[in-house]
Amino acid sequence: MTRDDATVMDILQGGRCFYCDAPVGAKATFDHVIPQCYGGTDDPGNIVLAHRRCNQRKADRLPDSDTIDRLIAMRRGSRIAIWPPLLALRHAAPGQAEIAVARAVAALRDLAPSPVASSAPTAAPQPSAPQRGR
Repeated sequence: MTRDDATVMDILQGGRCFYCDAPVGAKATFDHVIPQCYGGTDDPGNIVLAHRRCNQRKADRLPDSDTIDRLIAMRRGSRIAIWPPLLALRHAAPGQAEIAVARAVAALRDLAPSPVASSAPTAAPQPSAPQRGR
């Protein structure tokens, strides 16, 4: 997440905590809407500004549909998109939240570009010389 992303987030949230709506000021923390223990990433679409206390109170719980709807409404039209697993969570069947998130996170990982292989040529293995007994 860049400094510009944090600035846009601060503007979108009006300098307020996403959870309690009180001003955050310099004490803002970044909260993963889908927690890292569920595969949540530092993608700006998965981050909100929150008081440390509100962030800790939310802990490692997944957001409810009202929270996701509020985030979608806040981010509509901004350059910070909604992270796709949040949409999957929003449309998950009852009792299937964790599975929906896991599948959406796995799908994103499958789409991620693989690391570029080194372009330096590798030497072909040379056959070893036969060993003679002494």
